[in-house]
Amino acid sequence: MPATVTSRVIGLDATALFDRVTALANHERLIPLTRICAPARRPRVGDRVVATSAWVLRDVMLLTHYERPDGVADLGSAVAPVGRAVYRKTGPLLLGTAEIVVTALGPTTARVDWSEDVRLVAPWRPAEALVRPLLGLMTARALRLLAEATERN
Repeated sequence: MPATVTSRVIGLDATALFDRVTALANHERLIPLTRICAPARRPRVGDRVVATSAWVLRDVMLLTHYERPDGVADLGSAVAPVGRAVYRKTGPLLLGTAEIVVTALGPTTARVDWSEDVRLVAPWRPAEALVRPLLGLMTARALRLLAEATERN
């Protein structure tokens, strides 16, 4: 199943946006019927995260890459600061990766790209065709709510 990617431009500097979108406690507000069990601090490589959706679906993830954007975007520079977090899904139902990339577009604007490259374990593989559109809807809603919250502040 190909990865689903959702992108959104948000009026916030890249570092602040990266910190908000990777603060997993925020995901409880962004993703319906989901509870997150994760360390209550800035994420670190090696962190184990458990997201439970609809009271039954456990998504266990391991943070394998975490890099905050460095510096402030300079519109005259060819290189924009980029932050990246990669979570490896380890089961029990979902396998694959989730990746959040934040790219500075200017000093007060950045784009977040959230991708989900997910497979289901056997015997659930035939349901993968349903999972991709649901993940796309979930990430689009989460980024819309994040953008709305940012605009209110």
